[in-house]
Amino acid sequence: MLIAKQKRKENIAEYILYLYQVEDLIRAFHFDMELINNQLVKNYQVDKDTSLEISAWYKNLVVMMEKEGKQEKGHLQFLANLIGDLNEFHLRLMHTQINPMYVSVFQAVAGLLNELKQKNPSAANDVQLAIDGVYGYLLLKIQKKEITPETQEAVKRLSQWLSQLSKLFKDYEAGDLEV
Repeated sequence: MLIAKQKRKENIAEYILYLYQVEDLIRAFHFDMELINNQLVKNYQVDKDTSLEISAWYKNLVVMMEKEGKQEKGHLQFLANLIGDLNEFHLRLMHTQINPMYVSVFQAVAGLLNELKQKNPSAANDVQLAIDGVYGYLLLKIQKKEITPETQEAVKRLSQWLSQLSKLFKDYEAGDLEV
């Protein structure tokens, strides 16, 4: 919860990726709040009230995942909505071309996104393609699987685009950017 709050303020793409990881952790702990409290919440060096707040945050996610039927796979609806909002913002940036540097960063990954669309035809939009691609890469790293230099380069480029988009989205939410 503490990390999620910080990431939400600083970088929307990192926030989404972090919550993807939290969903997978909840699944790994079989939605068992006792395990979650003992293995995750306990590791935070915080006072008792904050610890209870963190536990309640995990419990809320558990309940949401159960209600939405995300026990095996998939992502919470609010994350899909957030990705949709971020993609809508991306499309407005492209349409208005208010930030030429952003347009060129996106154009540099457009071909890569087309390739990813072939591998992930169910992805709703470009932002989801990029986030799913980066998350897949992170899972490969965690599993200590071999990653080709081409994949590493592709993820680097996707990450640069998502970082640029996240910075502009942060500015937009703060009222420092009008689109």
